[in-house]
Amino acid sequence: MSIPLRPFRSVYGVDFSGARLAGRNTWIARLTAPVRGPARLVELHRLETLAGTADRAASLAHLVRLIRTSDAALWALDFPFGLPVEVMAARAGLAAQFRFLAEWAEDAYGAGLECLQRARRLGGPMHIRRLSDTEAKAPFDCYHYRII
Repeated sequence: MSIPLRPFRSVYGVDFSGARLAGRNTWIARLTAPVRGPARLVELHRLETLAGTADRAASLAHLVRLIRTSDAALWALDFPFGLPVEVMAARAGLAAQFRFLAEWAEDAYGAGLECLQRARRLGGPMHIRRLSDTEAKAPFDCYHYRII
């Protein structure tokens, strides 16, 4: 049995930052999703303005609340959803990646250094790119210090 999707009234684009002051460099755009004609940009906000803080933990928690409470909306986020499989244990799934990141808690930089160490032990490049990184010509791998 398939459940029909309701049409989207809004489309959100998030230019994401994981920096210490993530709210300062994360932008949220909202476009209308009309039945006919082009979409129109109706809002553009810095996350810091919406969250009342630039602090990473608080501003990203606010972003999560915005997404959870949105209705009839499509959200597009520009961040990596996973690490390269090469820097994880053999056959590690997404749950293992979440556990790995949880072990590092707020030390994202330290997690990135650990990924570099794991890549170095493999003997290849220190910055391993996923296929999606290569195809999109991303300037950095997903554990590069500018992203992590």
